[in-house]
Amino acid sequence: MQNINNFTQGAPRTPEDVKKAGNGVLFLFSESGQSWYDCQQLFSADTIKFTYDANGVIRSIDKDVSMLWPANLSVAEINCDAAPENFNIDGKWVYADGAIQPRTYTDEELKKQADEKKAILMTQVSAEIAPLERAVKLGIATPEETARLEELERYSVLLNRVDTSDPVWPVIPA
Repeated sequence: MQNINNFTQGAPRTPEDVKKAGNGVLFLFSESGQSWYDCQQLFSADTIKFTYDANGVIRSIDKDVSMLWPANLSVAEINCDAAPENFNIDGKWVYADGAIQPRTYTDEELKKQADEKKAILMTQVSAEIAPLERAVKLGIATPEETARLEELERYSVLLNRVDTSDPVWPVIPA
């Protein structure tokens, strides 16, 4: 199984490659100096090939190695039967210790995810609150709208208080 590390873009190294570069061809080289185009021959036809970043996070997958472009990435392959069933490029999988594994997030990454979730939920609840506030302000709110506004405002206050370093999410009003 191949595992070739840290491809970066570089200048062509042979006269033939210089000519290709004149036609817009780009060149990648591994940390050991291997050309990406030459490396492709090293991979087996019957394996799953994938790219991964410096943190091991899987970034692209294909059975055809020529479909990958590993700029600032590494490339490895595994037997098809060694791939987890739901393995994909959603950022939740890593290549570590020669295997594909579910990603373990750092506290910083978990906090960032919680911050993003909180911002999305606040935007959604604020959008629902706005027309209900106008109806109350104008004196045309139904009793149901007034009750809904109170529920949503209570929820938005609780949501705003969520500590994203250790989130406990309030229940979204039905």
